[in-house]
This record gives sequence, C-alpha cells and structure tokens, in this order.
Amino acid sequence: MIIYIGNSILGLMYLIPQFLKDKSFPVAYKLLAVSLFLGALLPEYLTVIIPFVVFVFCVTRKNTERISLKGDKFLIVMSVYAVYLAVTAFWAKVPKASVMMGIIWIGATVCAMTIISLCDTREKIENIMLCLVGTAAANSIIAIIQMCFMAVGRSDLFPNPLYQKLDEFVYGLINYDFFFEEVRDRVAACFENPLIFATFLVMVFPIAAYCCFYTATKKRRAFSIICSLLIFFGILFTFLRGAAVAIIVSFMVLSFAGKKPAKFMSGLAAAASLIIMVTIFERRGVAASQDLSTNYRIGLWGCTFGLIKDNFLLGVGAGYNNVTGYLFENGLEFSHSHNLFIEVLAEGGIIGLGLFGVLLSVMAYDFFKLCRMTGWYRSYGIAFLSSLSGFAVMSLFDNTLCTPKQILCFSVLAGCMQAALRIKTKTSGDRKNEGTT
Repeated sequence: MIIYIGNSILGLMYLIPQFLKDKSFPVAYKLLAVSLFLGALLPEYLTVIIPFVVFVFCVTRKNTERISLKGDKFLIVMSVYAVYLAVTAFWAKVPKASVMMGIIWIGATVCAMTIISLCDTREKIENIMLCLVGTAAANSIIAIIQMCFMAVGRSDLFPNPLYQKLDEFVYGLINYDFFFEEVRDRVAACFENPLIFATFLVMVFPIAAYCCFYTATKKRRAFSIICSLLIFFGILFTFLRGAAVAIIVSFMVLSFAGKKPAKFMSGLAAAASLIIMVTIFERRGVAASQDLSTNYRIGLWGCTFGLIKDNFLLGVGAGYNNVTGYLFENGLEFSHSHNLFIEVLAEGGIIGLGLFGVLLSVMAYDFFKLCRMTGWYRSYGIAFLSSLSGFAVMSLFDNTLCTPKQILCFSVLAGCMQAALRIKTKTSGDRKNEGTT
C-alpha cells in the first residue's frame, strides 16, 4: 500500500507539470486543467469560485488565444435550470440557500461551457479526464491516511472531513451552512461527509478504469491503474452498500466500451463490489447497516412526500436547507431526503423536476448519440454513460447534487461529453465543406 501511495504521489507530480510545459496548449486550457485537479481537493467555498475565475480568464484571453465561447441546447437548458433555482428564493424559507444553489449551478454551466470551448481535440479531453482521475486518487490518499489514524484511535490528529473547521468558520461569516457529518468509522477525505465523497469516487472510478485501457501512452495507463487502486480503497473506506451496487451497474455499462476488456470489466465490478459488501457487513454488522441505510430512508421519503404534497407546483425553494427545517420539525434530524429526485421535487416542485428532467433527457440523447458513433467517440460515450449510470444509482440513496464539488464533477463529465460531440460535428462539417469545394 505504501508503494502504491508513493507511486501515485509521484504520478500526480508528473502529470500536472506536463500541461504547464506543453507550448501547444493555450494558457486558458492549462488553467482549466489545474483548477479542475484542485477543485475536489480545496474547501467547498473555493470550489464555488473556481469556475467563474477560469471563465473570466477565458473571456480576457478570448481574442489572444482564439477562444470561441459558444452555447448549445444543453447549456441553454442548464442555464434555465440554474436561473429557476435562484428564482425560488422569492418563496423559500431560507432565501440564501436558493440563491447559493442557483450560483453554484450557474458556475457549473460556466464550467461546462469552458470545457466545451477549450477541449477541441481528443488529447485535451483525455487530459481533463486524467485530472479528474488524479484528484480522486489524491482524495483517496487523504482518505487512507484518515482511516489509518482511525485504526490507531487518533482520528483527532487528522481531521475527517479535512476542512470541517475552516468551512464552518467561513459559513458562519456568510451565515450559510453546509451539512457536515462527523463519523468515527468512515472517511470523507476533503468532502463534507462519506456519502458525498463516495458519490464523487463512484462517478470517477469507471473513468479511471476506462483510462487504464484507452489512454494514449503506457505512462498514462500505468498512472490510471495506480489511481484506480487508490480510488477503490477510497470507496471501500466509506463503507456504503449503495456504492457497491453503483459500481456493478457502472462497470456493466463500461464493459461495452470494447471487446477485449469487456469480461475484465464485468469481473472487476463483481469482485470489487463483493469486497466492499463483505467489508461493510464485517465492520458495521448486517443489522446495523440495514437500520442506518434502509429504515431511516423510508421514513425520510415518506416525510418528504408530505412536504411535496403541500408545495407541489413550486416547491419550498432550492437548497436542502429549506427541506432540513421541515424534517427537523417532524423529528428527523437529517439534512435532506437522501434521494436526488425526491429532493429536486421537494425543493423545486413539479416545475423544477420538469426542468431537471429535460436536462437529463438532453444528456441521455447526447450520450446515446455519441455511443452510436464509431472509433473513440463511441468508447468515450460509453465511458461517460457508465459514470453517470453509477451516479444515477447513488442518487437513489442520496442527494447527489447538493454541494459544489458534486455539481462541479457532474458538469465536468457533461462538458467532456459535449466537447466530444462538438469535435465530431466540426470534423463532419469540415469534410462536407471540402467536398463542396
């Protein structure tokens, strides 16, 4: 394990400088790559700022580096959804929560637009994917260290979550809270709680596995293998049964990316999930695990549907802070309903759920459009689809889009997918133009 950690750290140190040294990449792209690598390692409030900083830099360098910041139907739908979340502040009990959630989603839209605009080659998309894999591995290293300190009974020496005191201090200044969950037997790394951390890793894990087979060089494939191992241990130490199910689903989808690795992907998913499930039951006990992850969710869902019934059209306002108060009033001390789709309906009403459904529908259409193509477009489409499949499974057990880091990861994957489609569209257009001339 120490060797794997050491090699991964060296790999991370090697990966990022390559973006800075390559003169063929514009400065804006290098800033994007580094910021995405740091995004999941920094405190939540800095993650909110990052997309706007990169976007502003791109605007200032637009003419110098010939950056074309254009929107498409996906970005339009995403923007409308973001604006609606901010508008819900007019009828929300906690207006700041709604405004904040709207700002986060606007930042996600800006992030996706920047990725689509700057990633105009396969190599650039691959670099972004590797940055995402690298930051997940770095978080996993932190998680492993946290688990080591837990094992010796000195978790106070290495905070879990890492930035809890800092984030709580900042949120106290702006009078806006995120929900922290202090646990003694599970890790959160740089995230707020193990559930959020697990969701992030589940989304990145199939991308890391994909990169083990399909990246351009042996060094990158070796780097991806090391990162995949680290990410696996990160998921393992969250001790979540939902993560095991999500891995099975995502890797089954990923097995269609190519004929040779198909059987390996399926076997890896089954083996990894089995290890996670056995470890959970051995550490936490079957009865305790069922009580914590099944029984209270049923109660939460039932209680939240009561809230939805009274606020069916417009919801109670975006941001789970608006739902938290209602749950507390009914004796349930949880921050949200632990189901993304129920939460979206409760916060935004049927209008919010409808807009979110349109967003997912556009993404699904584009995913399958990419998967029907040939060559690397198809394999990329399946890789992104496998990531979002795991995310969908996790969404059944948690509110998976409630923090900046989760939403940022979601927007990065969506942006990479849209970038691949734009490359294909541009290539096809160039060929048609050549044919007419």
